[in-house]
Amino acid sequence: MEIVPTSYDIVPYAGNPYRESHPDHLATVARLFGLAAPPVDACRVLELGCASGANLIPMGVAVPGARFLGIDLSQRQVEEGRRTIQSLRLENVELRHGSIAEIGAEHGEFDYIICHGVFSWVPREIQDHILQVCSQNLAPDGVAYVSYNTYPGWFMRGMVRRMMGFHARQFSDPATQLEQARALLDFLFQASSGVDATYHALLSRELNILRKCNDSYVFHEHLEEINEPLFFHEFAERAAAHGLRYLAEPHVSEMVAVNVPSDVSQVLARLGANIIHFEQYLDFLRNRTFRRTLLCHERQVPRREIGPDRLRDFWLASPLSRKGAGAELAGPDEWEFAGAGQRSVKVSSPVHKAALTCLERIWPASLKCDALAQAAKDLLETAGSTSRDMNSDLAQIEGLALPLYLQHLLEVSSAPARFARRVGPFPRASGLARLQAGEGTIVTNLRHERVKLSPLDRELVRQLDGSRDRDSLRELLDTSLLGGELTIRNESGLLPPEQRTPELLSTVLEHSLASIARQALLLDLEIPL
Repeated sequence: MEIVPTSYDIVPYAGNPYRESHPDHLATVARLFGLAAPPVDACRVLELGCASGANLIPMGVAVPGARFLGIDLSQRQVEEGRRTIQSLRLENVELRHGSIAEIGAEHGEFDYIICHGVFSWVPREIQDHILQVCSQNLAPDGVAYVSYNTYPGWFMRGMVRRMMGFHARQFSDPATQLEQARALLDFLFQASSGVDATYHALLSRELNILRKCNDSYVFHEHLEEINEPLFFHEFAERAAAHGLRYLAEPHVSEMVAVNVPSDVSQVLARLGANIIHFEQYLDFLRNRTFRRTLLCHERQVPRREIGPDRLRDFWLASPLSRKGAGAELAGPDEWEFAGAGQRSVKVSSPVHKAALTCLERIWPASLKCDALAQAAKDLLETAGSTSRDMNSDLAQIEGLALPLYLQHLLEVSSAPARFARRVGPFPRASGLARLQAGEGTIVTNLRHERVKLSPLDRELVRQLDGSRDRDSLRELLDTSLLGGELTIRNESGLLPPEQRTPELLSTVLEHSLASIARQALLLDLEIPL
């Protein structure tokens, strides 16, 4: 059979891990809404449009007891992923070259089905087959994840896409098409500045977005023949026709009308009498361009009223860190904890201050609600607080956790972290991170995220195969410094060789190992070699 190259063979898509699609995350959201999602440790996962496995392979590394199957039409990308699987000697991940249209009931049942970056970019009949697969191949308690472009946000973006396509189709090779498409946007941005202020502002917004995107994204998002957005309610209706029910968004915070005036919230509540209408009106309000939607079988009935006590069986983690110092932990003074960007939270309850302090100390690891309450109690008693009622403290922590979760300031998980927070005597980074560190500075961690390593962290990650203790690692560090592969700087510049004492090298090594652990790159020691 002749294999016809796809556009993804010609311009491979730059694959990434998508944390929201990880079965841990899907199971967590389903259980928050009262569904009995399948256990992740032994689950079966299907990814439609897996490319080179950048999303699927890290899952296989982190969850060795689960099984993962990826299907993609690009032979080039599938073969690239297979080489990675072979290098890592993974036996629980398989990538197959083939069409989504060929997937049928004979492929078996899967607990989690993932389809990221495919739905809007394939013909209508393939879209319908994706939904059919999500129905016929999904386990009774399973969860499907499908991403797609949406209106109303894509009306403006679609106009820009059509202008880029009109200009680019005059050229034959992808490199020239990309170059010319970007040049057209620059020209329109400059030329429209004195014509129409509103139009210029809209073009400026789109141009600034595209300037930050890599070439493979621009090519497949804006120069592909097919890219058909749709309204959320249209997607939900088509899913329902295949026996699927809308469950949630991977980020539950996106389902809440936050940062809007109370009168707007009241109108939304009246207009959105059911969840589909409410979500659609939210899209109208936010001018949404992209969705990642979770689906379940229609016989499943999510419990959408989430109370604080619903979090009792979950694990909590937070990147919040305290701003400022001083003021007693057990006192009434307000403390501020800051997150990413401009987001922060202010708390005055001693229990809340203690709980957030505990989470800050162990980040990115997590604690179950009751364990967090105990840790907060111990911290308060150390600070001089009187004997405390655990049930009252637990209720206070749950009351704080839910609004923080809905503001994207706290992570909730149905399982403990799948990485080592502490550095053991023979630290071991994941095989995937070691492989990727040999190729560049960007690696995928065990939280299913891309992280950028410093030169020192990168060199160490490559060596952390579990066979080396501190002495061996210090010798490697010293050799790299002598050879010029690594350098150490202080306030005055490069540190001369005569100042690189064993004590200093030990300090530098411990600092780097702690950094690697904080980036969730170390395997739990209970996972076998």
